[in-house]
Amino acid sequence: MKKLITVLTMLVVVAMAGAAAADILWDQSVGYEGWQQGFFNVEAGAPPFGITAYTVNDIVVPAGGWVVDTYRVYYDGFDPNWAGSVTSASLFLEPKTGALPIGVPDGSTVVPVTVTVLGNGFLEVTAEGLGLAINEGEYWIGLTPAAPDANNIHVSVPAVGDDSPTYDTGGFPMPMWANWAPGLDGAILLEGTTGAVAVENDTWGGLKAIYR
Repeated sequence: MKKLITVLTMLVVVAMAGAAAADILWDQSVGYEGWQQGFFNVEAGAPPFGITAYTVNDIVVPAGGWVVDTYRVYYDGFDPNWAGSVTSASLFLEPKTGALPIGVPDGSTVVPVTVTVLGNGFLEVTAEGLGLAINEGEYWIGLTPAAPDANNIHVSVPAVGDDSPTYDTGGFPMPMWANWAPGLDGAILLEGTTGAVAVENDTWGGLKAIYR
């Protein structure tokens, strides 16, 4: 029995060590509580009673690449009911070639998410277990939850690189990318492993699966 307990204890320690091994890859979450203008970043129907809009951030991946396992997006907490009804989101990734993306995010890869009501009056939308390998370079990346309404706003932080652009599928005169919040980015946090991308061809094959 003592040996079994020892083995189980070791397994727990190893599991905890593995869980703690994730690095913070990209942190644009500091100070989001004092957000200014926010963003629509939600799949919630179409006008006149709904809105579907995708907001993305530009990121810089260093030599060696990343494997993104966890993607966190921060919203105000006007409608806490999201915590019981939002279970999926669209994940958008595109190599950055200019100040705005060129792809259309409709139909991006759908991933499971959880929504947590934070103690500070905000919500955190989290996708975990992504295993998303990204080579060195600059990219646009976004996580847009499918929600029953657009009652919560993706909160902002000061921009790093280019401002966060938004693609409004119901935009006038046509759907397009635009910068609605000059000098601001959406609040996000990426966690995972650095220097873990070894085979470029394999990584690009995985990237193309979600590149639109």
